[in-house]
Amino acid sequence: MLEMIIHAVNLDSLTNQPVIILKDSSAHRFLPIWIGQSEATAILMELQQLKPPRPLTHDLLRSLLTELGASIDRVEINDLKDGTFYARIRLRQEETMLEVDARPSDALALAVRTSSPIFVAEKVLQRASVVIDEKAEEMEIEKFKTFLENINPEDFGE
Repeated sequence: MLEMIIHAVNLDSLTNQPVIILKDSSAHRFLPIWIGQSEATAILMELQQLKPPRPLTHDLLRSLLTELGASIDRVEINDLKDGTFYARIRLRQEETMLEVDARPSDALALAVRTSSPIFVAEKVLQRASVVIDEKAEEMEIEKFKTFLENINPEDFGE
């Protein structure tokens, strides 16, 4: 399992479906997971610290866990089958550890509300992640900046 963070919540321009992008802070791996609109809204509201007038479902779940003396140890995106991601929420209640099956979007919505770590199984990353070579990207940006600094209107001709 590799720990990741929520990098962004965007709208897929081709499908108009929300996509959450997880990022591995050390290896520059990105994992896109398409989610539902209501879950995207719930995650974005929490990330932007917007409080609804009444608790949302994920707020209710957080309150229930607190009242029961339980906490989220971690969220795991643990499998990918036929294009569907699977997740588990690992709960701790005193000395007892529990695992609960969950949709990744719900697990992530709870993770942001409880500041719980997010982990992704290596097999999921191997099948669905994208690796971006940040050094190559930085070099391209620097080359473009140099180009812009040295360009003259005469270079375009008429």
